[in-house]
Amino acid sequence: MTNHLKRKFKEYTAKAMGRLFILLFFSSLLTACGEQTSMAKNNLKTYEVKPENIHKTLYFTGTMQPLKENTLTSPMDAVVETMHYHYGQRIKKNDVVFTLNSPELQKQYNEVLTDYLKAKDTYTIAQAKFVGTEDLWQAGLLSKNNYLSEKSSLNNARVSLMQATHKLSDMLEKMDNDGGQNLSSLSFAAFDKVRLALTAKHNMIHLKSPDDGVLLYPPKSNEDKSGRLTVGTAVKAGQVLALIGDMSGIRVEIDIPEVDIDKVKPGMPAVIRSTAFPKEALQGKLIVMNAQASTTSAATLPSFTAIVEVKGLTLQQQAWVKVGMSASIELSVDSADKLMIPIAAVKLKAGKSIVQVLEKNGTHRIQEVTTGSALVDKVVIDSGLKSGDVVIYD
Repeated sequence: MTNHLKRKFKEYTAKAMGRLFILLFFSSLLTACGEQTSMAKNNLKTYEVKPENIHKTLYFTGTMQPLKENTLTSPMDAVVETMHYHYGQRIKKNDVVFTLNSPELQKQYNEVLTDYLKAKDTYTIAQAKFVGTEDLWQAGLLSKNNYLSEKSSLNNARVSLMQATHKLSDMLEKMDNDGGQNLSSLSFAAFDKVRLALTAKHNMIHLKSPDDGVLLYPPKSNEDKSGRLTVGTAVKAGQVLALIGDMSGIRVEIDIPEVDIDKVKPGMPAVIRSTAFPKEALQGKLIVMNAQASTTSAATLPSFTAIVEVKGLTLQQQAWVKVGMSASIELSVDSADKLMIPIAAVKLKAGKSIVQVLEKNGTHRIQEVTTGSALVDKVVIDSGLKSGDVVIYD
């Protein structure tokens, strides 16, 4: 009997110890979970929603070009006789840049001068004749029809002389000849002087620079792939021989993507830097923006061409700025205050953007939001939150 009681007591003790162990295990487990939950709560961050100014910098690339360009054009068919400057050199206003040899100019000069002398002689004769006609008309010895006919002839001769004088002036301008005043005094009466004028050499054209600047290559044509002229090159009337670039400032053409077009406006300040001189910054402005988009392919978004200009370069800046240099452009964009929160506070759930909002009583709720543009670590909230709300995130 005693052994039976001892055995029962041992079994009861073992079961009691087992139950106690289980209770202690679950108690410690609950305590650990509570501590982890407390630690998790302590790691949560809070952020008060408030309006903030959005500052964003847009970056573009382009090529430095002169502020403006003038053309040097051949007035007629000719051959390049002399190039007084090399492409890329700086030149001054009225410097002779090209000397052209044009046999066509000699031929046209002789024809124009002959026409001028004929027109001048015809006018002189008509003028002398009309003096006698007018005397007869005043004396009543000439009919009105004859008088008007002689007067019309004089007027026609005067117009012809004016036209011939204009042609001769244009011809002398092409030749850069200052002897126009001497030619205007010529007449067929002074035949020896006329002969000398017609036999003299007038086949050289001196093209002068219209302004200070840099001598640049002309636009490439279909016939001339290089676009570079050398001595002996044949040129045609109206052909552009060179461009004179005004380097008192620069302009850069940039392409603005459609997604940024609402942020960019003419008059915005711009900072221009060169790859070769990254520490040198030029201060300019966005001058104009194209109202028509250009699309390179159906797979890309349209872009809008804009021009950035820098005026009034200093002599130090002009020393390192070169035509054709690559340029990086920075446009600083400041927009109106908008509600912003950290990007980390926004989560995606079932395709929707949600945040956790902390209530005043300490609880939190899930709030759906609509996001706008994003910065480095923050995002604009277009709807779903108001100023003063507090969001929590980890």
